[in-house]
Amino acid sequence: MAKMSLRDRFWNRFTGKDTDMTPVGCTTTYGVIALMKKCGHERPAADTDPVAMTELALAGPSYAGFEWVKAMGWDITALSDAMGCTLGTPKIDLQYFIKAHPYAESIDGLEFPKDFLQRGRFPAYKEHFRLLKEKVGDTMIIFGESEGAFTCAANLVGTEQFMKWCMKEPQKVEKVLEVTKEAAVAAANFAFDNGADYYVFAEPTSGPALLSPRIYKKFVLPVEKEIFKRVKGPVVLHICANTDPIIELMCETGAAGISIEEKADMKRAVEIAHQSGVKVFGNVSTAVTIFQGKPDAVYEESRQALNNGTDFLCPGCGIAPNSPLENLLQLKKARDDHFNA
Repeated sequence: MAKMSLRDRFWNRFTGKDTDMTPVGCTTTYGVIALMKKCGHERPAADTDPVAMTELALAGPSYAGFEWVKAMGWDITALSDAMGCTLGTPKIDLQYFIKAHPYAESIDGLEFPKDFLQRGRFPAYKEHFRLLKEKVGDTMIIFGESEGAFTCAANLVGTEQFMKWCMKEPQKVEKVLEVTKEAAVAAANFAFDNGADYYVFAEPTSGPALLSPRIYKKFVLPVEKEIFKRVKGPVVLHICANTDPIIELMCETGAAGISIEEKADMKRAVEIAHQSGVKVFGNVSTAVTIFQGKPDAVYEESRQALNNGTDFLCPGCGIAPNSPLENLLQLKKARDDHFNA
């Protein structure tokens, strides 16, 4: 097959058409210091300044060989921020994090704010999307990302308390999710309105490490189904840790793609996902191999993910800030060797 444009390569694979080779990139965050140094724009400026954010986004394709580009910054707190969570101060090697939960004491008065998209970093993201579209045009796919409704809900009341409510006070869980569901829909549609081709909801709090599959099915699945139905474009659902027990449920949400870590079985995930027409992103280890491993270990793990049938060769989760650039480049090297062998 003739060499395809990066945009066509991604989109053909995403929509089930023929492609020349597996796209390689990152569908989570890549706030990597080596990329900041290369492009001359560092965090924390790149967390809030549209120009710095855009240049760091473009550094992924420019210096790491990624074939599509991320919008909306380097953390998964945008919804929680706009809903009133206090954030901890970011640094070059530290992303925004949740410092205080505004509804820890009581959820009285919790409602979806009418000015949601004027809050937090959404105004900066709007300008950032404009700059990114200006630079990228139609050459590459652009995606937006934030936390999903369940993770945002846990951030608003505190994760531990929210987990207890799942067992003992389900009505409170449902009340909070009614609000954060609206935030999730608004954020994704904002991204699509501003030029995103797909949107990632990261739901670390809904993973099997914290939540049983039974509770996932009860609370998370119905909310995600409704959100994904109401957004204006395709969604990729990212969940951390070993998602083997919930792969079927992730594919039932209506997501166009799922993003999984190395702890999950890629071969099995692909078999299950493809029965529903769902694509799989992953699953090279970020915390161990990309961050701490030698380049040849990243290369081998990338080859393994390709052999196991990944649709998009990606890190399994957000890339650690101090990960070596040489390690990131191994993904593309492994992909190229795999298809040119």
